[in-house]
Amino acid sequence: MAVFHSNLFADAPLGTTPESSFWLDGELAGFGYDPAADQALAVLSVKVHRKPHDLEAHLRRIHSCYRNRHSAALYAALLDLSIALQGKGEALRRRILNASRLRLEPRDFQVLSALDRHDPKKLGNRYSILASGIQGSSALLAPRQAQAETSHDPLALANDFIEYSQLDQAIDVLENAVGLQPQRADLQLALLELYRSTASHERFRNAWRTFSDLAVPLVGDWQSVADYFDRQLP
Repeated sequence: MAVFHSNLFADAPLGTTPESSFWLDGELAGFGYDPAADQALAVLSVKVHRKPHDLEAHLRRIHSCYRNRHSAALYAALLDLSIALQGKGEALRRRILNASRLRLEPRDFQVLSALDRHDPKKLGNRYSILASGIQGSSALLAPRQAQAETSHDPLALANDFIEYSQLDQAIDVLENAVGLQPQRADLQLALLELYRSTASHERFRNAWRTFSDLAVPLVGDWQSVADYFDRQLP
């Protein structure tokens, strides 16, 4: 487990201090996301939802919010970590909270400092994931054997976004994935279904043009969806 010191959050001139690979989520680069973009934060939040007991997922989300000066999202990320810990690892939680203080609103810091007086699941904001009732576990603090980072399936990630009605993000994931894995017909079919269900005519046309220009091998359903949209025109 990484030791959390405040200097891990310290700002440095761009390009002068490379970040430890611990903080960089390889899945973001694989999907073509800028770590500073809102889309990247959405991916990190979904990963906390998928694996609420994954300490690394929590820490990367917190670090991303801190580095990008997103105070409200940082509060939510710290609150979600506290919920997942269920009162365990208090020393770790305090170190993280104190290291994050400069990026938090004073009232939010006070709330997070006094969670023992409140039910944290009732203190969430719109960025909170676990305040909706997902339970954490002391297993979060259990030692894990070192293992190579696995590649996550973009279709599963897109489905997570769809589950929470984040359809634009799901389309983003699938568009990037089709460019990276054009041999996977299932990705193309899922993307086409999203274009149809969201009536994303222009986005479909732009993607079709881009993939064709890049000589990406496309399944025949692209023409079928084009015909469908043509029939919708007045």
